[in-house]
This record gives sequence, structure tokens and C-alpha cells, in this order.
Amino acid sequence: MNLTERYKMPKTLNEYDGVKAILIKHDSLNIELEDLDEPKLLQDLFEYFQEDMPYGTQKARTGDPDVWIMDRLEDLGLPLGN
Repeated sequence: MNLTERYKMPKTLNEYDGVKAILIKHDSLNIELEDLDEPKLLQDLFEYFQEDMPYGTQKARTGDPDVWIMDRLEDLGLPLGN
């Protein structure tokens, strides 16, 4: 089961709304970025972003997947910590 099926998200959902749905599911939308450390949340975000993440980063060979995810969340401009 992929994430769009798991969270009952329409396949046309944009990245901002898809990530926001995951954060809401984990009650993490209003948490500061540096405090997002729940393992199940990070696993869901990893699965969501996995197709876009470079292979070496996915395997933690050439980069840290958690850092890549945090950078991506920051780029999305979600209302984290507000």
C-alpha cells in the first residue's frame, strides 16, 4: 500500500498538501522543524519523498535522508511551529 492509498489522498494532491496531510496525521503540523523526530513520522515522510530523493541519500551513503527531508520541508514553506 502506497502513501496516497494509506492516507486516502487523491493522486492529484500536490506535494505541499500531501506532506501537510502526513504532518496532521502525526499531530506534528505546529511543531518546530528541529523537533520533528518521531520515528513513524520520519518513516512516512521518507516513504513520501523516496522517489525524489537521490539513491545515495536514501541509503545514507552520500547524504543524510533526515537532513534531505528537513530541507525539503523547509522549502515547502509549511506553517511549522506556528
